[in-house]
Amino acid sequence: MRQARGFTLLEVLVAFALLAGAAVLLLGLIANGLRATARAERVNEATAHARNLLDNAGRIERLRPGVQSGELDGGRFRWTLQVRPLAEPWPELGTPAARDEGPDLTGIVEPVVHALELRIEWGRGAADERLQARTLRAAFPLPEAG
Repeated sequence: MRQARGFTLLEVLVAFALLAGAAVLLLGLIANGLRATARAERVNEATAHARNLLDNAGRIERLRPGVQSGELDGGRFRWTLQVRPLAEPWPELGTPAARDEGPDLTGIVEPVVHALELRIEWGRGAADERLQARTLRAAFPLPEAG
């Protein structure tokens, strides 16, 4: 009598269980990769919006101290821009030694330096769903009427 060759039912079940476990792990890795890719896309979009907002700040209208806010992409991104003038951006230039060494700058109007702080949020605004950028912008003051 010959013995039948092949796998027993137990061996087949163990093989299917191992295959199912590997498939679950693989699908989990794929899902994590897709989530990370989607998050990276949102961060890239927020970075592009931040660059655009900061590049245009003070170009169309003069910078004015205060807070501005708005939405982009139909409300997907929310932004807040805080503008404040720096009291003395380069105090070392105002020292007597600095004035004595350089040329006479009497009557020269110094630019006003503003600190710009931009915050962009998306989603629920969690810690990993926000971007913050800071920069300085110099602008000459408006001439006084009179």
